[in-house]
Amino acid sequence: MTTLRVHEVCKRFGRTVAVDRVSFDLGEREVLVLVGPSGCGKSTVLRMIAGLHTVDSGEIELGGVTVSSTTASVPPERRGVGLVFQEHALFPHLSVAANVGFGVRRGDKHAQVDAMLQLVGLAGLGGRYPHELSGGERQRVALARALAPEPRLLLLDEPFASLDPNLRTRLRDDVVSILRATGTPAVFVTHDQGEALAVGDRIAVMRSGSIEQIGTPEDVYHQPVDHFVASFMGEAAFVPVKVVVDNIEGVPPVVGAEHDDLLMLRPDDVTFEVDDAGAARVTAAEFRGSTWCYRLTLPSSHEVLSMRTHLDRVEVGASVNPRLRVGHRPVVVKPPTGD
Repeated sequence: MTTLRVHEVCKRFGRTVAVDRVSFDLGEREVLVLVGPSGCGKSTVLRMIAGLHTVDSGEIELGGVTVSSTTASVPPERRGVGLVFQEHALFPHLSVAANVGFGVRRGDKHAQVDAMLQLVGLAGLGGRYPHELSGGERQRVALARALAPEPRLLLLDEPFASLDPNLRTRLRDDVVSILRATGTPAVFVTHDQGEALAVGDRIAVMRSGSIEQIGTPEDVYHQPVDHFVASFMGEAAFVPVKVVVDNIEGVPPVVGAEHDDLLMLRPDDVTFEVDDAGAARVTAAEFRGSTWCYRLTLPSSHEVLSMRTHLDRVEVGASVNPRLRVGHRPVVVKPPTGD
């Protein structure tokens, strides 16, 4: 069953096209991540779903009912949608418990608030006020407040952007666990590629107001549809197909590839053996804690990256023979268009 349907939605601000014919569906219990660079339109899409922005064309349906179109718009408070923003947006004069219970309109409010605080790991803190909490605790309160009315859909707009990396990762994992436990479908906006890969059942990569690709994290990362998606979703080297076939052992011919196509190689795709007679050379090495990332320069002057364990130290300047790792298949993409 489809919880949310966004169909051919467009939004302009003056002469600027913020969202251009965006379409996607969201299933029950599914988490969809909208990811892309700043200004690509992802937050605008979220705000149209919430009812905070009208649509200029297209339709948005929740549970099979049209809530946004050019002829009708259901107010935000009647959409049954929960919102979590980067800024927390808590009421500073209300206690944690009062913030969480603010949108609860039926049932035993006290019991529901206690259950939500327990769920987000803040049991016993209901009497505190927002200024008495850490940033991570305030974001947990915001999540509890959004979930307390049992929304049909949860919308999260860069909810962890203001947190330090360690707290961000821990809170992100907790939020995903909570969404799974409650079965709440969600649309999650982020500009962080790693966060998108970790959170989403599916990912929609946006650029200049449009969706470039939508699919599972594995598909978007390993089978990008174009150069933009390939480079945005993670480190990659791009080598002309002809050069790669000539210089990296084990790369099969690519059927249907044109001469100016590029072969995308992620750092985990490439390995190498040190060989004094090797045709390539290690030109840089970056220590990343558990791994080393090596930059290899081919005889053609093109460069590829190779990730190896931190125990496998190779000196810069070493001659090597690069090759594809077993089981990794090359992906061909078109060169960037320059727009």
